[in-house]
Amino acid sequence: MPSHYCHERIGRMMGLDISAVKDANLLIDEPDKWLERHGFTELIGLFRHDDDRKFAMDMIRSILQDIYGSQGVLAADLHYTVDYIERWLDPEMAKFMLEKVSMSDLLPSGRYGFVHRYRREWSATYRDNFIPITAYCNICKGKMKPINAPFCGECYAYLPGNVKESTEITPTFIRMLVKKIIQREVCLEVVNFVGKNLRTIVEMIVEDRRQRGLSSLYVRF
Repeated sequence: MPSHYCHERIGRMMGLDISAVKDANLLIDEPDKWLERHGFTELIGLFRHDDDRKFAMDMIRSILQDIYGSQGVLAADLHYTVDYIERWLDPEMAKFMLEKVSMSDLLPSGRYGFVHRYRREWSATYRDNFIPITAYCNICKGKMKPINAPFCGECYAYLPGNVKESTEITPTFIRMLVKKIIQREVCLEVVNFVGKNLRTIVEMIVEDRRQRGLSSLYVRF
């Protein structure tokens, strides 16, 4: 994830209260330490590092809003959004996410429910070790064998090879960033700011990564 210095630079560029930005950085990246320091001991252990689950984000927004008003909410949403962008700049993380996108694109759209990988157990929602129910492998269309899993073993073995490593970010980056922003209900002010300054923000993150000895993918705007 970007350094706190990088987050603060971007926060200043947006004109946010720098104290709100610093507290957002610490609360999101070191939640237990921040919660203990500020007397929220009953919440210790509830959040994890960089926790972007919707309920966690809403709790963090609420805490910062109580302290800084709307500036606290904006600081939290900007932190999360900058983190999302940085993930796509990391070569290994981008490859992993592209693999997930490619696999999800291959799943039939009409599937309903999930089945346990090893037991005859069905669930209406996703749980650990559960996979989507399908009538057949969506790659070979059931030519290998009908299954109750996303892909038959023969096709699944070739999936990782279908996702080629890239030295640049494709438009997939933009689509997934927009999807994440919508799912997490990021404030419109942050969306507009990032949209107008995306190139500059990416350049700042890339420079921050370079100073920490990390390589980055090339972004094609």
